[in-house]
Formats: sequence, structure tokens, C-alpha cells
Amino acid sequence: MRLKWLSKDMNEHDLYMADFLKVYETLDYWGPGSESDTQKALSMVTRPPANILDVGCGKGLATKVLAENSDARITAVDNEQSALNQLEERFKEQGISHRLETVNASMTKLPFSKESFDLIWAEGSAYIIGIENALIEWKAFLREQGYLMISDMVWRTDTPSQESIEFWDKEYPDIQLVEKRIEQMEKAGYQIIGHFPQSKESWKNYYDPLSERVVELESEMSCSTALKDIKHEVNVCTNFANEFGYHMFMLTNVKY
Repeated sequence: MRLKWLSKDMNEHDLYMADFLKVYETLDYWGPGSESDTQKALSMVTRPPANILDVGCGKGLATKVLAENSDARITAVDNEQSALNQLEERFKEQGISHRLETVNASMTKLPFSKESFDLIWAEGSAYIIGIENALIEWKAFLREQGYLMISDMVWRTDTPSQESIEFWDKEYPDIQLVEKRIEQMEKAGYQIIGHFPQSKESWKNYYDPLSERVVELESEMSCSTALKDIKHEVNVCTNFANEFGYHMFMLTNVKY
């Protein structure tokens, strides 16, 4: 949805962005997720990471879980400064600010040296630059035999409804079956450590509060294009949730 901020009309762009952030400012989750799913994926990492890169961290709910379940130093990247501010405050309250560095940057131009991280974490964010691009570009930042966790929206059926097809053709044309993603990951030089579908809990953690927020703002933002787009997403992703969903993949780069 954040890709919709792009517009040739900068006034329209700014309004869309402002409305979008107004909807999300009170929400903890900016995408489907849960502590248990993050912990499950992290448990697949057999060598304790010393340095983790969290790409597209948002308000840092997954970042918090990574910190609580490792001794690693964490670099958290997002292009929304307000989210990074809240993440910094959360780590400060827990007394672990010394383990966090936040970076306001685009994931298309990550400002890091090669082989800087043992683990790169990307919950629901890699699609922004394309999964295949992320697999290639981010590999350079991984140390030898490092890990990459990517969660991606995938089809859970090879016969989705027309409503689902039309929605994802517009919002994420590159949505694939799990088998296709695995094929792309192996082609890019990764070994699959494990993978699993995100839980229903993760879906509800995101879409239940988002649905309530849409209802809350409907009268106030009745003319907002951003709110209409979000409302449509909520409707499709609630009514056809059995046809698609996020899938978490834990990968390791093949030894050079």
C-alpha cells in the first residue's frame, strides 16, 4: 500500500501520504506479524548472530523480539522517521539502546559495507524492491554462511477467486506460489533452512485493529483516497484470507 504514495502530482502524493500515516499512527502493527512467528523463524538460526539488519522495521515489534531472543547488535532501517523514533524509545525504556542503531534510508540504497551482518531480517518488506532483487542485492551484506529471513505474500491455492486475482494484479503482481519462491531463492544461491505460513494470529494482529481504525475514521476521512484503498484491502484480505497470506522463509547463503 505504501507504494501508492508515488504520484506525478506532488500535492496529491503529500495528501495521500498524510492520510495514510493518519490511519496507521495509532496502530502497533504495520503489517501482519506476531511474536510467536518471529520467534519460530529466529529459532531456525543455529549460529547466534552478532549483527542483525532489520530491513523495513516499522515501529519495531519484530526488532524487539530479535533483541529479546539474541545478544546481537541490531541495525533497524526504515524510511519513516516517526516509526524509528518510537522504536528508539522502546529500546530506551528497556535499557538496551546500546544494542540499537536506527537508519532512515531506502531499502533500494542500503548504506552498509559488504559482509556486515550475520542475519538480515525482512518481515513483509522485501516486496517493495521485488523478492528476486532483494535476494541478489542483500546477499552482498551477508557474511559467509549468514542468514536471510524474508516473509512474502504468497498464494495458498492455485485456483484463487477472481476477486483475489484482480486485487493482487493491482497491488502485488509478482505474488507467487511458495514453490516458485523457493525455486527463485535456490537459483539466487541460497539454501532453504526452513519455511512456514504465517499464523492466523499474525493476520488478526494486523487486520482486526486496521479494520476498527477504518471504521473510526470513515466519517472524518470520507473523501480520502488512502482510506478508500485501505478499506478495500481490509475487505479483500478478510473475505478471502484462505486464498493467500504471508509465508516466512529462512535462508542461508551458500559458502563462497
